[in-house]
Amino acid sequence: MLKKLKIIIFFIPHHHIGGAERVHLNIIKALYYKPIVFFDSSNTNTVSKEFSDNAHCFLITNSKIRKYAFRFLQVLTFLFPVTLFGCNSSLFYNFISRLKKKTQAIDLTHAFSFPEQGIEISSLPYVNLLDKRIVINAKTYEDYEQLYSENNVDQHLLKRFTIIPNGIEIYDFDSSLIDSRWSNFTVGFVGRNSSEKRPELFFELIKKNSIKAKVIGDNFEKFKIEFPNVTYFENCNNKDVVREQFSDISLLIVSSRREGFPLVIMEAMELGIPVIATNVGSISEHVISYENSFLAPVEEKVFLEYTSSIINELKNNKELYFDISKNARSHAERNFSIEVFNSKYQELFYE
Repeated sequence: MLKKLKIIIFFIPHHHIGGAERVHLNIIKALYYKPIVFFDSSNTNTVSKEFSDNAHCFLITNSKIRKYAFRFLQVLTFLFPVTLFGCNSSLFYNFISRLKKKTQAIDLTHAFSFPEQGIEISSLPYVNLLDKRIVINAKTYEDYEQLYSENNVDQHLLKRFTIIPNGIEIYDFDSSLIDSRWSNFTVGFVGRNSSEKRPELFFELIKKNSIKAKVIGDNFEKFKIEFPNVTYFENCNNKDVVREQFSDISLLIVSSRREGFPLVIMEAMELGIPVIATNVGSISEHVISYENSFLAPVEEKVFLEYTSSIINELKNNKELYFDISKNARSHAERNFSIEVFNSKYQELFYE
């Protein structure tokens, strides 16, 4: 059935090979029509093929382009029904505060940035302009409850929040992979090299356990000299190739000091790969120790000790590894369907 035309404009930071960016792309793919995407920060003049195939993309790289983008937006909002959707974008809040014609405004928060002050703080002056606020889990909603209370924000505005968990595509599963992963035991780190991800803990584990390892992500040059035997897979935005590389990992290590609920955990469990993840964000809602994966303490020393013991236990207990792997896959099938995710966002934009 032909849907009523509505123009949807996304405001997001320039894309990387990260979980948040893949979520943004999944939202875009769920829409009935191609949206417009403004990337409001960029260190490159290129847009990946997946984004350009699914959206009309514009890089807002300087003040002149920003001025033209705003004028363009003014014309669109005058002529058509428009929804503005922002995630971690200061440009989004700047634009909605300057528009004279009221239009629907929605933002998405993956997780709070504390102890740093992130977009959740800088968005506070604009909460009255937001028709809806999307969070991916109950933990982030509770963080906003506290933030609103601490900043004397009208508690009635909490009614504008909606929780939409992330989703991924569930592929056919080859259980024979479990045997080959256990036989060729390889720990993996998948993500960017950033302070909140704490990749240095992953490399400390490698040193401590003398274990085969693989890193999928960018900007790991400083580790390559000290850890030349680690396999590094970098600079690839092809999801099928990344998935193939991911499939070789036996155990995913998530050492983050803060998260919402990482897409990489969902992707690992869908592949039947057990995870050791820190108990941050809403990870404990899905990761159950000795059932479908392992929940680790956040404190660095304790994390290293706990993770080392689990690695050794899984390497020496084939039956435990098989049970955890199969349970991880089953959990993904029950909880991470992209179809539910798509329907929630279609309802959000087209209700």
